[in-house]
This record gives sequence, structure tokens and C-alpha cells, in this order.
Amino acid sequence: MPERILLRIGGVSAVVGSILVLVLQVLVHPRTDMEADPEGALQLIAESNIWIGSHVGMIFAVLLVAGGLVGLYRSITSGAGAAWARLGFAILLAGMSVLLVYLGTDGIAKQQVAEAWVNAPEAEKAAAFRVALALNEIDQALLAIFMMVFFGVAFVLYGLAVVTSTVYPRWLGWLAVVGGVGTVLNGSLHAYGSSFDILILFHLLLLVWVLVMGILMWRKARGA
Repeated sequence: MPERILLRIGGVSAVVGSILVLVLQVLVHPRTDMEADPEGALQLIAESNIWIGSHVGMIFAVLLVAGGLVGLYRSITSGAGAAWARLGFAILLAGMSVLLVYLGTDGIAKQQVAEAWVNAPEAEKAAAFRVALALNEIDQALLAIFMMVFFGVAFVLYGLAVVTSTVYPRWLGWLAVVGGVGTVLNGSLHAYGSSFDILILFHLLLLVWVLVMGILMWRKARGA
């Protein structure tokens, strides 16, 4: 019975969390480009009424996704799949730690730094601008690590768990492996200061994957 309840909670968490992440990222989060127009981006961040709120929402959305992945880990209980799922869960925890730090710096500290730059006296603007650029570099480093660990390695391991078990369709496991490898590549390129926009599709693929797995977990709980 406890496992059945966990599957239900995990299924709901995965569905709600993945939808929230998609909505917040695609529709709510303000679009900025610190590389092409740092001053314009900082001005937009400083004046935004939803910058902090969207990131706080993202924190809870990703926590729901993580809850769904906990349910997935506990639903694969035997054979090689269970071993891969356990490894995936361990890497997931490491990735979540990096993500929460990133969302704190990018979602809360960055707006405060941007406001300080906008409101700084003319003699202090250059120094405030350099602080903002330094914080952005830290953000980008954390984002690269997060992509490689959370949406990269962790999902590769979860995918292998599905592939090597009989609990879920194996082709779904291969989708997670492909998406995870693509996100590792994207994070690696991001770490070197370059990226390809098309690689974001791997990230979106993994969110849809979480949504589908959440539905399957819910069905599995009903049939248990």
C-alpha cells in the first residue's frame, strides 16, 4: 500500500511539475540576452515584476519533477534496472543541489544586483555593472553544471533503468538516454561559452518524458 501511494504521489508530481516547468520557461520567464545586450538585459531584469516570482515558481516546479523521479526510482525494484535507478536517484540529488543554488542567484540575487546598477550614482555605475557581469558568469557556470548533471547524467541513468527493466516500455528508456546525452552535450558547450539553440529540444524532450512517465506511474498505481 505505501508503494502504491508513493506511485500516485510521484505520478501527480511528475505531471504537474513538468507542465509547470514548461509553462514557466516558455510563457512566463522574461527573455533576456546578457551576452548580446547586457545593459538592456539588466534594465529588463531590474524593472520586471515577475522575475523573482517566476524563479520561485520554478523552484517548486522542479521539486515536483524530482518528486516524480523519486516515485519512478522506487517503482523499479529488481534486477539491473533497480541498480541504474538507484544511481540515477543519487545523481538527481546532486543536480538538485546545484539547481537550487542557480535559481537563487539567477532568480533572486540577479534582480537585486540589476536594481543596484540601475540606481547607482554615475560614479559607481561601472563598478556595479562589473558586479552584475561577474554574477552572470557564476550563473552560467551553475547552469552548465546543472544541465550536465540533473537533466544530463541523471536522465541517462534513469533511461537505462527503464531499458533494463520490464516495468515500463523500453523505448521510453532510450528516449531518456538520448535526451540526457544531448543535454550533457548542451551543458558542455555552455560551459565553454557556446551553444546551439536546437539542443534545447533535448531539454524539452525530457520534460515531456517526465510527463509521460508520470501518467504511466499513475496507471501503475491504479492497477496495483
